[in-house]
Amino acid sequence: MDPVLIVLCAGRSEYREPMLARIAARYPLVLVSPDPPTWELPYVRDHVVVDQSDTAGYIAAAVAFADRYPVAGVFTYYEWCVEMAAVVGETLGVPHCAPAAAMRCRDKWETRTALRAAGVPSALSVLVDDVREASDAARAIGYPVVVKPRSLSASFGVSLVTGPDHLAAAFDRAGTSESNGPWEFRPGVLVEECLTGDEVSVDSAVAGGRVETAVYALKVLGYAPHFEELGHIVAAPELIVDDPALVHDIVAAAHHALGVDNAVTHTELRLTPGGPRIVEVNGRSGGDYISELGLLATGVDVGVATGDIAAGRPVTLDAGRPVTPGAARNRVAGVRFLYAEDAGTVDACEIDAAVAGAPWLERVVWLVKPGDHMSPTPGRRYFARAGFAVVTADSVAECAARMETVAAHTMIRTAVYA
Repeated sequence: MDPVLIVLCAGRSEYREPMLARIAARYPLVLVSPDPPTWELPYVRDHVVVDQSDTAGYIAAAVAFADRYPVAGVFTYYEWCVEMAAVVGETLGVPHCAPAAAMRCRDKWETRTALRAAGVPSALSVLVDDVREASDAARAIGYPVVVKPRSLSASFGVSLVTGPDHLAAAFDRAGTSESNGPWEFRPGVLVEECLTGDEVSVDSAVAGGRVETAVYALKVLGYAPHFEELGHIVAAPELIVDDPALVHDIVAAAHHALGVDNAVTHTELRLTPGGPRIVEVNGRSGGDYISELGLLATGVDVGVATGDIAAGRPVTLDAGRPVTPGAARNRVAGVRFLYAEDAGTVDACEIDAAVAGAPWLERVVWLVKPGDHMSPTPGRRYFARAGFAVVTADSVAECAARMETVAAHTMIRTAVYA
């Protein structure tokens, strides 16, 4: 019997099915998930359902799989399971990221502490327990500041605060944002220096402590004063950042500071006037369809790299990046998220026919259907995504323009019924 890889949570099919299918083509998979599998069934040999908040249950299920199958490794691309995957890997004695390193990735305060100790450029940050401490920290750092939860993702609860009048509301928003995921949620609020400049992300293949930067993406933000993600643009590294070698070195230094030595990771940076600075390091591949954009634009396949690293096998590299042989490497690809602006029940989601037929519009994926309820919430607009559109282009500027063209010609109609 071939050794299996244990998958902890498969996520939504709209974002993750292509990646899981490619991993399953190389490795037999078994799944631990909070819900009965549906779309995952063609890709997994076995599965077990565990309550989403039951950390011990997830670990017990993985150990039980090891009693039934030879296990080559474990992986996740689900943020709430990053620490658990590390603990399972250590428990089963398969390739894994050290649990302490995974914890540092999940805990933004621990990230900042480790980066500061290692001299890796990041943001000045203060952990606070109440509004008074937040006010003191903001005055010491200097407005504007960024207020965020200690441990969440997708920009949940993150706000830009330009003056003291708005600090209390931002603190409350960050402090009340939490998760019921299957690992400890660490309460606390960070008040941080506001970094300026473009925000970019870098997905890396990390094996045996060697960091290979693989997918470079420019993040498109909106809905100020929050940091809601409108989309991402992926292209060759030199089209996203001015100095890919410098960015690589800073990303590698951050991994070494955190102790991350065996994982596919997603690092976010700000390209400030003083140079690149780390925003955060996530111990899993990028979400929001970034992995698929990498494959579409440059031939880089972090999905295959995820499976290879979990199994302890050599990662296929081309010029320092895991690639799909024969894939194009000179395109630009972007994803534009399509948001409902008003709360209510979805009546219709449409894109104008002239844009829908454009040759550069690769696909449109709807995440909602008529009858679904939408409730846009400042700082958590992720949950009001109605869908997303994938476009291609010959330049970053052209890609950004096409993304906005799609958004401008999209209609998401909601209605409130008595």
